[in-house]
Amino acid sequence: MEYVGSISSAVMALVWVVYFQLFFIQYKRNNRPYLVIHHAQNESPDAMCLLVNMGKESIHVQCVQALVTTRSGAEEPFTVTRYDRVNADDTNIQQSLRQGPVQPGGYLLLGTFRNIVLGNRSEDPDAGDLLENVEALELRAAVVHGPSKYPVGVRRRFYLRHNAGTHIYPRNIHTEQLTRRKDRQEVVSWVESELNPRRVGQSESDSSDQSSRSEE
Repeated sequence: MEYVGSISSAVMALVWVVYFQLFFIQYKRNNRPYLVIHHAQNESPDAMCLLVNMGKESIHVQCVQALVTTRSGAEEPFTVTRYDRVNADDTNIQQSLRQGPVQPGGYLLLGTFRNIVLGNRSEDPDAGDLLENVEALELRAAVVHGPSKYPVGVRRRFYLRHNAGTHIYPRNIHTEQLTRRKDRQEVVSWVESELNPRRVGQSESDSSDQSSRSEE
């Protein structure tokens, strides 16, 4: 009888361990950020591009960048996020700056692919020629996710075809999620390239020293 009781206790303990493990995995999955760089409408360069928050926590968009590859193989980074002065009375500051908080299920409009690729040059008379020189595009964003003090990132790659006009297509159907520890330094470097902080590093305790301590 004691033997049966010991087995029963061991089985119950195993069941609880499995249960808590599944609960922990589900908890981590529910609190993990998940962002989608959405290619809306069609293959036209004038199609809209959205950054969609599919996670269950709010995020704060720190920067959005575009890495353009030309036909010669040269790569040129662009800043999609704006850091210039904006009127405080603007009711659409978030869409203007392309940064700021995004609620669960919400999205941030990044603009058309044409505007993203060409930036301020999209209104130039030779904008069509400039666009035809582009072969590929990588869009990437760094965000702060509520439960984590480290920025996390996403990116998605596109390629352009110029037969009978310019058309843009995604490399695949997925948005790459850069949420692992090994991706941290790369994502931090995106933000630092935009903000040019006095100190650089991965976290408050690293060489960045972004804590509240005063400098000596």
